[in-house]
Amino acid sequence: MQENNENVRFLSVISYLPFLFIVGHFAVEKDNPDLRFHKFQGGVLCAVFSALYLADLILCLLFSFSSGLQSIVAFLLTAAITIAYVLMISFGIRAARAFEQKILPFVGFFAVRLRDTLDNKSGGKTD
Repeated sequence: MQENNENVRFLSVISYLPFLFIVGHFAVEKDNPDLRFHKFQGGVLCAVFSALYLADLILCLLFSFSSGLQSIVAFLLTAAITIAYVLMISFGIRAARAFEQKILPFVGFFAVRLRDTLDNKSGGKTD
């Protein structure tokens, strides 16, 4: 039982690293409620920040034709997105290591809604 808990903890922690949330979907413990919570939250976190980085890339390309203030703003936006991403990852990893299901600010709500929606579509399966 202790080994199972350590596997769930490990899989929950790596769920917050970019694109590694997919590993939890193929694990033996994939139906564990803690792992399900963290893998959905890690997936939504990855998707949201991927979209933010894509928007930032487009903005940086638009601003690359000008000099001065626009380039500085683009750099600061990239830095702010990166800092926010690292903070969210660290909050998620801290909660996963403690076996807590803490909802992350801004993205956790969407992860819970996605999980509940998928559960309802799969025939009412609950955690």
